[in-house]
Amino acid sequence: MLRGVWGAALHDSDLGAYQAVFSPPDGNSPGYLLRPAPPDPQFAPAVDWILVGAGLTHEPALLRAWIIACRMGLGKQRQPFRIPQARGLRPDGTVAEDAVAWRLGEASWPLAVESPCRLVFPAPLRIMRRDRLIREPTLTDLTVAACRRFRSFLPAETLGEWDRLADDAIAASHEIPQGPWVGDRLDLLRYSARQEREVQINGVSGWLDLPAGPGPLWPLLAAAQWLHLGKSTVIGLGQLQILPVPRDANARRVEPDHWSLSNGQLGGQA
Repeated sequence: MLRGVWGAALHDSDLGAYQAVFSPPDGNSPGYLLRPAPPDPQFAPAVDWILVGAGLTHEPALLRAWIIACRMGLGKQRQPFRIPQARGLRPDGTVAEDAVAWRLGEASWPLAVESPCRLVFPAPLRIMRRDRLIREPTLTDLTVAACRRFRSFLPAETLGEWDRLADDAIAASHEIPQGPWVGDRLDLLRYSARQEREVQINGVSGWLDLPAGPGPLWPLLAAAQWLHLGKSTVIGLGQLQILPVPRDANARRVEPDHWSLSNGQLGGQA
């Protein structure tokens, strides 16, 4: 609902910004991402609102649209809401009083790079191959998805260099030790105002262990914490969390951080 009312407010208040950020040309990715913020008893409910590329260029218009959206209200009853506070996020995920733009290359790896780590996807991850969902993604699948996603934000003159870097990253992914995928299907049922019906979005949730760490892929995976992987990322799907491998490495239960599944529907804080 937040994404829908904010998008409608932006469409009516600044069509140029809407087209650049929500429906960018040439198949590029939208310049924003909304996801549930980690639980915080002092600052809840909350969302992480992430801008990238065109989103940063049009930030003033996007902020004005939030003010309009508050007055437009949520749901069928158009319940007004307010945003009492906004705080920035640093490259390591900690909170800052001011929102300051930074480069994805500054994204922090939360552990020692050489230590074992677990790549966790608590929200549905949708990586497709030949129009079919990959149910047990490998590190190579994640690397290909990350390279493809980041490529969609880059200017045309840099794509040749990026493709060479992507080839190197994919080759490295074959050499890095990895455990098997552990997880299950997790589908999202959401209402589409444009289609005026509920739409099911298929995905998987689980984890992949890297017993020797991420090797040279750590900057790519660190950036993926912010931009997510796969399809439907703008509504928070495909979020990557990087955690230490627990002592009981054979545990098979996925513990969602701030997503919950109930009656086939996925929900989170807003």
